[in-house]
Amino acid sequence: MTRSPAVERAIAVLDELAQSDEGLTLSELARACGEAKSSLHVILSTLVSAGWLIRDDLSKRYRLGPHLLFLAAAYNRQSDLLRAFTEVARPLARQLGETLQLAIRQGREVLYIGKQEGTQWVRLASEVGTRLPAHATSLGKCLLAWLPEEELERLLSEGPLVALTPRTITDPAALRAELARVREQGYAVDRGETLPDVWCFGAPVRDASGAVIAALSISVPVTRVSEMRLPLLVAAVQQAAREISRRQGWLDVDQKAVSVGIGGGV
Repeated sequence: MTRSPAVERAIAVLDELAQSDEGLTLSELARACGEAKSSLHVILSTLVSAGWLIRDDLSKRYRLGPHLLFLAAAYNRQSDLLRAFTEVARPLARQLGETLQLAIRQGREVLYIGKQEGTQWVRLASEVGTRLPAHATSLGKCLLAWLPEEELERLLSEGPLVALTPRTITDPAALRAELARVREQGYAVDRGETLPDVWCFGAPVRDASGAVIAALSISVPVTRVSEMRLPLLVAAVQQAAREISRRQGWLDVDQKAVSVGIGGGV
């Protein structure tokens, strides 16, 4: 496949700026991207003129521009997956009062691409566009659990598993065991592994071939999780994920019964 170096440099600039809250100067971007300032300046000027970036004349800092909002809105309109998520998650969020989220995997991280607010407040570590370590989230566990073994091992070999809370799984062997339970039960639970006071219940979303392409979660403050409510939340996220999968063309729907407990695995 033929690649364009100029386009790759422009993508690198956008990725660097997406990780900076304050924006970056030309010199900072050149260091981050490993590019000469002279060649990078041409790319930055082109992106500014197209509205992809803006430049503050006082601070000399570049930031992401408004045209990216237009592209994000177009992606939202054109995505069958996001449309299905919205149609399924909106009534469920009202029914449960809890927040639902949709994510895809990018390397060792999950990228949140959809969110439906519940009627009850919950503090989350993620918004649409946020990336988090996959192993620390229920969504990520679902996205890792159905990877081919060799791909999972490659990801695990890339570096240590970071801890977001004291309950985050950081031992590769423990994570492998956790992912095996996720595959067996068909769902994952984040018990305060991303935020100490929030539990998340996740289930895989599949395409027409049965491949896991995304994951759906319900986020609940630990104060609203009880022995009685736990199986209801697990069943709700599994049913919603199956419905989104069905709308992607998946027909092999597994309707096996859900049986869980507060102290159980996953």
